Amino acid sequence: MAQRSTSCAAQPRPRHHVAFIRHAYRRCSYRPVRGLVRCLVSSPRYTLVLPTSAKKSSVKEARASLLKAITDVKGRGKSGMNSEQTQDLEAAVACLEADRGVKDPTDSPLLEGRWRLLFTTRPGSASPIQKTFVGVESFTVYQEVLLTASEGARVNNIVDFGAKIGTLKVEAEASTNSNARPGFVPRQKPGLAIFGKSSNTPPAHPNMRVDFQFDKAAFAFNALPFKIPYPVPFKLLGDETKGWIDVTYLSQDGKLRLTRGNKGTLFVLMKDPSPKQQLLEALASQGNSNEEVQQLVLQLERQSPERSPAKSVKSQGKWRLLWSMQASEANYLQKALSNRASNFQIIEEEDGEARVENVVQLGPLLAIKAGGSCAAEGPTRTVVSLNDIRAEIGPLRIPLPRGNRSTDQKPAYVDWLYLDDDLRITRGSKGSLFIHTKD
Repeated sequence: MAQRSTSCAAQPRPRHHVAFIRHAYRRCSYRPVRGLVRCLVSSPRYTLVLPTSAKKSSVKEARASLLKAITDVKGRGKSGMNSEQTQDLEAAVACLEADRGVKDPTDSPLLEGRWRLLFTTRPGSASPIQKTFVGVESFTVYQEVLLTASEGARVNNIVDFGAKIGTLKVEAEASTNSNARPGFVPRQKPGLAIFGKSSNTPPAHPNMRVDFQFDKAAFAFNALPFKIPYPVPFKLLGDETKGWIDVTYLSQDGKLRLTRGNKGTLFVLMKDPSPKQQLLEALASQGNSNEEVQQLVLQLERQSPERSPAKSVKSQGKWRLLWSMQASEANYLQKALSNRASNFQIIEEEDGEARVENVVQLGPLLAIKAGGSCAAEGPTRTVVSLNDIRAEIGPLRIPLPRGNRSTDQKPAYVDWLYLDDDLRITRGSKGSLFIHTKD
């Protein structure tokens, strides 16, 4: 039953959003033969009211209908849609946007994380980057939402060109209602047509808009140990580097998001567990396999935020061993104890020299320790020399033999495969693989 709405006047909708809702309203009662459902849709003139139970069912079915409508669309929307797909998509989007899901999405921890782009409309005002990369199916496109980052809120767009090539990461400062960046001025003007015209429509609801300003971008090619700056002079472009996104729907489980951009684009995104998150979950699972862990390590290796980890200060600190896969040439003690005891590695700088100490804690009063020096040999390799190997039983220190070592044997080293603030992955000179977390 349709009735006059008394609440919409207090919450004006953007002009393009109103037009979309009016258009979708005419077919909001989904046809059973098409597998569609009714939903609550409000416009400036009417509100369609459903019982709470029916509303929940409608949202669930609208979500399924949305994902079904975009399943066979090529290039994340680049190839266009037939009229049937378009009708299903528009009606499902209208239903979800009317429900909104999480009511204050920019205040919700569910918005945080990495989102994979499933589909986007492609209006004439779309940005050059969007027109260039988004429609290429062999690329994967992500958006990182980091509104609680210690260095300030950020939103980053990432194009993954594949395992053999690398990535393009375009980064932006961000600001929201409740997490306003000091001194940040949102975009005001439509801008130049060459960059895509921008809307200055205010958000329909509080705590749904993320204002942003791009400030840096770079290519990270896997074959190179350094990044190549993306050739855009962000500081000279002023307002053209600014924009906004409105989170018009965020599912209650935090897995599906609809977002509208300042240039009229609709984005459909799915929460994508990062390889790091998948790796940690796999390590926590009792049923993980070495093959599964190795595959996730390969993914993380090409996404390491540190291009010169051996020389990074992040490498220092106390690291706890989470998992290892010992090579056949590893010594018997390392094989026996690596995954069965509390195992740590401490890297710190003393008097300008880096020192390393490996600690295997066998009990409250018993530990095996091996200390020595270490030094970076290139951006991703650290040479290690252990010369103080001992057993400690309470206050008692018992030197242990270093074992046979020929004079022509090459020095030991570790290769850094991945390093961030709290996780590192390394491979030893004998081929053993190690995953540590900062303790």
